[in-house]
Amino acid sequence: MSQSRSPAKASANPALTGRLEELIRRYGVPGASLAVFSDGALEEAAAGVLNLETQVPVTPEALFQVGSITKLYTATLAMQLVEEGRLSLDLPVRTYLPDFKVKDEETSAHVTLRHLLSHTSGIEGDLFKNAGRGEDRIEKFVALLETQENVHPLGEMFSYSNVGFVIAGRLIEAASGLYWDKAMRTRLIKPLGTSAFSTLPEQAMRYLTAIGHIGSPEKGLAVTPVAFLAQSNGPAGATPMARARDVIEFARLHMPSETAPGIAANGARILSDESALAMRAENVRLPAGMEIDALGLGFMMWRGADGAYEIFGHDGSTIGQAAWLRFHPASGTAIALLTNGGDGKGLYHELFPALFEELAGVKLPEKDVGPVPEKIDAARYEGTYACGLGEMKVRAKNGGLICKRLPSADYALVQPPLDIPLEAAGPDFFLGRDPGRTLAAGYHFLGEDGSGRAQYLHTGVRAYRRTA
Repeated sequence: MSQSRSPAKASANPALTGRLEELIRRYGVPGASLAVFSDGALEEAAAGVLNLETQVPVTPEALFQVGSITKLYTATLAMQLVEEGRLSLDLPVRTYLPDFKVKDEETSAHVTLRHLLSHTSGIEGDLFKNAGRGEDRIEKFVALLETQENVHPLGEMFSYSNVGFVIAGRLIEAASGLYWDKAMRTRLIKPLGTSAFSTLPEQAMRYLTAIGHIGSPEKGLAVTPVAFLAQSNGPAGATPMARARDVIEFARLHMPSETAPGIAANGARILSDESALAMRAENVRLPAGMEIDALGLGFMMWRGADGAYEIFGHDGSTIGQAAWLRFHPASGTAIALLTNGGDGKGLYHELFPALFEELAGVKLPEKDVGPVPEKIDAARYEGTYACGLGEMKVRAKNGGLICKRLPSADYALVQPPLDIPLEAAGPDFFLGRDPGRTLAAGYHFLGEDGSGRAQYLHTGVRAYRRTA
């Protein structure tokens, strides 16, 4: 397939729209916006409503929260500064932020930008403290981290860290002399030609905007009482909003294979070839069965049938909104989906594999996690595991396991308390499904605490450390 090097003019696709309308009905999603780039053409579809209370219909011009897809933008900004010599991937953060401190001194002294961009810092990742709305909010947030604990030792494993990307945002500010919002706009959004991309609510007010919805399709959905996560978490994805086509234009920057990475669709040079390819190189490989196969610098990565990495992208989740970006460099195919509640993940899992197979002939292999044990050793798994999102209490029940999820106060709006039965699916690997969701999530038990018990429970791309 060809790879156009000029901005693509979007066109509506009635068949794609009909498909999306059917899927949002089936998965109880209030509204969705979809953009598909393939064979040099950009097609869009929109379905449903932006807000169940106002019933304003979704159009391709509407902005949704893109959540942690923002991390790819933050990582791209950081890599610009690395190639300019203003930042290093492998020097300690304290080289640029001398007063940087978290609770663990080893981490404080030795954590690097590479650790932050690959989620291997070990710094507990979910902290949504309000540090105000001023331009200095990211600096103030990072100053609050001196009591922030590690969920695992520096560099030992992978655990998703929003906090790590806020620190990366602060490094961008220190190195560029620009506040993160301005760095985003001047160094990335403007050169990409995606002016609708908004990092602040007051910017998004110029456009149609989606609101999140919480609850379940079975019990009913309601507009979320809180529109945004704390603005201090902007570099991790708390506030940015965009059209689906804006996300595609960003993907096209990274999508050309070895031919011309780092060049935007309008011809603007954003990154060197080397830096763009480095972002898609494996930095940490994940155990089989996890939602992603590996991490680059910001990018989530998935292997194809031959074991090589074929699909790249990121997910995003905020309060009642969720987003997905995937692209296949070899064929020049990219897909972005933005949703505002319901079982968006189920919709994504039905739609994306089908589209990639239809458009690019790509079919990702089934994950092989090993044989299912005939009998589980409940004593290895029972106990309490914790991270910033809350606690997971695992106990034996009827020959199996049940996991009681107890969210922290800051996260209760997004994840209510639940009892989740766990079904053995491989060695130290279980599956559990939230009510109202069509897909089961993986629960990995990792490590050993010296007495035969698992040291970590890894689920939702986060490590929960055993506390009892």
